[in-house]
Amino acid sequence: MMYSRKITNALLIGMLVFYYAALHAQKLEQLDHYLEEVYENHIIPGFSVVVVDKNGPIYQQGFGKKRLDLSAPFTENTVCGIGSLTKSMTAMAIMQLVEQGDLELDTPVVKYLPQFRTANREKSDKVTVRMLINNTSGLQGSPHPTYDISDSALEKLVQDLSSTFIIHEPGTVYEYSNLAFSVAGYLINQVSGLPYKEFLEQRIFAPLGMKNTSTDPERFEEIGALEGHYYGIPEAYPADREQHFESGEYIPAGSMTRSTARDLGSYLTALLNQGRLGNIQVLSGESITQMWTPNSSFPGLSREEGGDDKPIDYGLGWMLSEIEGRKIVHHGGSTGKMSSMTMIDRTNSIAVTVLANIDLTFIDQYKYPTIFALTNNILHIVTGNSISQFGRPIIADPSLNDFHLDTAIKEKYTGEFIQVGGGDFWVYYGLTMNIVHQENKPLEAILTRGGNTINHFELDFVTPSLAIGRNMGTPHRLRFKLTPEGEVKGLFSYGVEYVRTSLKRTQDFERIHMKSIASFLLPKHWELQELPNGLIGKDPENSDTHIRLYADKALITGEHTIRNGDDVHATSYQSHWFSERVGQYVWKHQSRVLSGNEKEICTTFISEMDTMPFYLEITSDSKKHTLVLQQVASIVLHSLQLYGSYK
Repeated sequence: MMYSRKITNALLIGMLVFYYAALHAQKLEQLDHYLEEVYENHIIPGFSVVVVDKNGPIYQQGFGKKRLDLSAPFTENTVCGIGSLTKSMTAMAIMQLVEQGDLELDTPVVKYLPQFRTANREKSDKVTVRMLINNTSGLQGSPHPTYDISDSALEKLVQDLSSTFIIHEPGTVYEYSNLAFSVAGYLINQVSGLPYKEFLEQRIFAPLGMKNTSTDPERFEEIGALEGHYYGIPEAYPADREQHFESGEYIPAGSMTRSTARDLGSYLTALLNQGRLGNIQVLSGESITQMWTPNSSFPGLSREEGGDDKPIDYGLGWMLSEIEGRKIVHHGGSTGKMSSMTMIDRTNSIAVTVLANIDLTFIDQYKYPTIFALTNNILHIVTGNSISQFGRPIIADPSLNDFHLDTAIKEKYTGEFIQVGGGDFWVYYGLTMNIVHQENKPLEAILTRGGNTINHFELDFVTPSLAIGRNMGTPHRLRFKLTPEGEVKGLFSYGVEYVRTSLKRTQDFERIHMKSIASFLLPKHWELQELPNGLIGKDPENSDTHIRLYADKALITGEHTIRNGDDVHATSYQSHWFSERVGQYVWKHQSRVLSGNEKEICTTFISEMDTMPFYLEITSDSKKHTLVLQQVASIVLHSLQLYGSYK
């Protein structure tokens, strides 16, 4: 009788195991079907998904292509940008230093970084380590980027804070701050003695076996990192890497980090297991609990946006929400051309990350599900629940209108506009906007930088001075600068100011083509002399004003010396080298007084585009030099376009 009962129990257990295995397989099949539908009906060129429980990955898959212009598939091993998910890793690194006694969360940062001070030092002295990683430091703004990816970039950023003001009392107000996490990155460097990139590699990535995860741009080619796509009509544009615009200041905040779904599966598994993966302990359970404990809060999704009006809390490097009865730890990431979303369902001990090679954070949510909504639905499916509409707006796009711009005046808006100020240097910098008009079609705007199309959208006018940009991204406003006569002088979009290049300041210029290397605008009346890989332009009305342009590695002697045959400019005084963005590229520039003529000044600009050095030297009388820089050099630099073999 006992023997028979054992057989019955074993049979029952076997049936239950089979039943749960079949149920599990059914959920994953449903997930596969859902994600296939997402790919077919969305505008995502490619994406990957990883789902884990405490035992590790239960699903990892890729969909679509790495790039629209290539056939290579997007897989769970494809290396994609993760954006601000990096903040959770920066917070983990801080907590590792806390655990080993090198940092205290509630100690002022200045104790560890004596050079940390803002313009109102009485406030920065109050900023604690905790405030850096819970977004209550009050640090806001973006100091001028150095376009330096070396380890010294973070040090320069902290030094530049001396001209930044903290507006709110530290520790009192939640404000999402990339700047604060960058300071935290420098803090990690100074306390540990390791560069930020190396610390994460040694203390997080290597222990967790994340072999294709890196914050170091110098490794991107080695690991096959993607660059992503920009928004277009109706299809996205593949983005090319622009190394001369890469900057190291915001790496700890997420500007550069690349990873894969497979690697992030290991990261999530460790978080679900109190910081342990196999025999490796990267962080204690107590520290993870601290990271997932509310420190501050801010408004969540409204009901109109498809939410529930509940606030979102912020812990240390993570957002914390109650979503449809579940406790969710989450963080998104956006780079302007790639995106990520991670959700950890603490109620069901399951986690998911989605990586996409387009920025789904700012997708038009009235047309397409956001990456937040997609990730939430993945959690629903794998926990046996039905698809949710959470995160999908329940109202129509409020920017829709019935205004029609008179066809007769559309031509007034067409032409080339160049960026002259503002902009987030991660994405919106060095831009040219061309507004074009095709018969019986809305006006269209095309944003370009070098060989990249950054954005392409239709203009839906609300008034003659206000238009809505519409494509696959979030509808955005463009405000035009109009004269009383209706002339379009410029515009503002995404916080960027543009001026129209067809205004008087360039009407006396013409585009010069320098062999197969580049083209740029120069005054029409200037005399030109061709040189090997360069040219000289002279103002016949001012013999002391001339410009030299070169594009050749052989012209370099030393680090920044330009040589034309035996003609080397000797100087009696020279300034430091400065770095700034002008036009499409980043330039280092220096001014110097030429020996033998104390009234003559020469300013040299140097930039490296796609490993190709390009130089501009402009010389003039000292009294006119500033004017020449503004009226000639600025237009040359803004209008410069590389092409041919050097593009």
